[in-house]
Amino acid sequence: MRGYSAYLFDFDYTLADSSKGILTCFRNVLTRNGFIDVSDEDIKRTIGKTLQDSFSILTGVSDKDQLEIFRKEYVKEADTYMTANTILFLETKSVLRALKDAGAYIGIISTKYRYRIKELLDQHLPSDYFNIIIGGEDVLEAKPSPEGLLLAIKQLDIPKEEVLYIGDSTIDAETAEAAGVDFAGVLHGVTTAEQLREYPHVKIMNTLEDLFDYQNPATLEDKHKDKKTKDSPTPQKARKRLLKTIALALTGLLGVSELIVSGTCAFLIIFLLILLFNVRPSDVSIFLKRFTPGSINTIESYIRLFHFKQIRGHSTHSIGQEVITCLNCNNTYTGNYCNKCGQGKEVTRLSFRHGLKNIAGGLSHMEHGFWGTLMELLYRPGYMINDFIKGKRVHHLGPFHALFLLAAIYILLVKFVDPNALAHEDANENQTEQITTVRNQLQQRLDTTKNVQQKAAIMQLQKYLNTTESSSKSIDKKDTVEVKSGNTIEDLAENQGKVYERISQKLSHIPFFQKVWDLLHHWAHGNKAASIIVTLPLFALATRMAFRKRVYLPNLNTTEHLFIQAYIASQILLISCIYFPFNGKAQLNELYDIPYWLIFIIFWWDYKQLFRSTWTKSFIRTILMFWYSLLIIILLATVLIAIIIGGLFLLKAFGF
Repeated sequence: MRGYSAYLFDFDYTLADSSKGILTCFRNVLTRNGFIDVSDEDIKRTIGKTLQDSFSILTGVSDKDQLEIFRKEYVKEADTYMTANTILFLETKSVLRALKDAGAYIGIISTKYRYRIKELLDQHLPSDYFNIIIGGEDVLEAKPSPEGLLLAIKQLDIPKEEVLYIGDSTIDAETAEAAGVDFAGVLHGVTTAEQLREYPHVKIMNTLEDLFDYQNPATLEDKHKDKKTKDSPTPQKARKRLLKTIALALTGLLGVSELIVSGTCAFLIIFLLILLFNVRPSDVSIFLKRFTPGSINTIESYIRLFHFKQIRGHSTHSIGQEVITCLNCNNTYTGNYCNKCGQGKEVTRLSFRHGLKNIAGGLSHMEHGFWGTLMELLYRPGYMINDFIKGKRVHHLGPFHALFLLAAIYILLVKFVDPNALAHEDANENQTEQITTVRNQLQQRLDTTKNVQQKAAIMQLQKYLNTTESSSKSIDKKDTVEVKSGNTIEDLAENQGKVYERISQKLSHIPFFQKVWDLLHHWAHGNKAASIIVTLPLFALATRMAFRKRVYLPNLNTTEHLFIQAYIASQILLISCIYFPFNGKAQLNELYDIPYWLIFIIFWWDYKQLFRSTWTKSFIRTILMFWYSLLIIILLATVLIAIIIGGLFLLKAFGF
């Protein structure tokens, strides 16, 4: 058997014996649901299929809802029993080490969830030992669909003829045949050699060690070196190429948006300059060849590759094996960080670059995932939120930290792009402060004077001041809002405004309450982050109601929903910061600058990624979420108005 550049393995019955864990989980679910006549051999023959297909074969049930219930029960059982009852085959480590030492790429393509595979492998191998791992959650179609295998080939950027897929079942053989790669069967499972020989194969092996019967691992190393001398793309180069493509696409999108919104073309010129200095004629020819009518599969592969990048997210740095002496506490350790004091091994001499980084970190905490979080909010927000909830937090900025930071960035942008908006806000606040000061002075005079005529004059001045303030607010409202008759929401807002004015007038007679009221009003008015935070519990409750029957992430608590909404609000603020310079006019009295239809699309997109649902189901659930939000707003407004009216009656009853 000739040497290959990449060896991709199935997991169950190929690299590891998980039959004990699988039997335990299946047996518990089947027994609980009354299926006690299924034998262990029947269960083993379904290994490699999806859980729904396996339960359908074992029970004869074809109802999708019932099969989904079986799947959920199995996953819960697997969380308890699977990893503890799974062991690697004796030759697995030595074979993988030989392939890796020979310079070959190694990977896993399985229907088992990736996190469960890594849970076992991390007990035996370094976290970055495999070049790629694709689990059942990374693809839309399970094996024998070649989707996972093609994703791995595209990610590694290796021709199909240099890839060997190793598996134990006929499903693995069908997957390799559909993907157009060579297949080698291993007899670790229940599938016989005769069954595997019915499919195209290069070898049927008793153990994985038979991979080296007809090849010298040194030839792999020589071949890999020859490949490097030809400057073939490595996974690192493929990642850099993907990031450059994303950056180029974003620049082009900004250029088109700028041209449409403001009629200028600064970003478009930058986009053309990047193309001019980075694209070679050979790239153009390759592009034209790939996008001929016969290359639709290539386009689909790139789309799947981007989808894989979205799901996978931030990769963990490799762990160094050399012994390091910590410069802080003189402790010796292996890895990237000292296990005694936590200082990283990358400690170099201070430079100008370190100074800039330290200043930026002190101002915005940027050293802890600031730019990475912003980028992921733009192209994989739902998957990023999912990673944060599940515990992958070291590379991400916290949701509320991101929210406050982006709100501050927005205000800075307003100062540069539309300073008149802030000047108008400051003028309104100054006028309010002046009126409050005059009102407090009048109240003090009223409390201290004993002259009846002076008291009457002061009370007349207070009445005139309240009337003037109310009329000015009415004029501002008429100038900025066009009220339409018959609109319930606008009528409700207008009534709330009147109630607010009546409360202000009543509280003006009580100095302490007036000061507290003015302080709260001053803090909330124009504070974008504070206004957004008020809406988070509303959307969190509405989301929990709309997605209560979800299959993925079914047990999120209220706090997790609140963090989800904080990240979505941060994403909308980030897009507002990008959109606002092209619009050129700030909307300080609105929650966001972007149109409502775009906000709906953002929620739809985020929910689709977060809950791993279809576009159609996510669309319907998003509409439900906004409908529930409207109902909650109406309910809260009704309760609030009832409380305010009751408070006014109490004030009136006590003579205020």
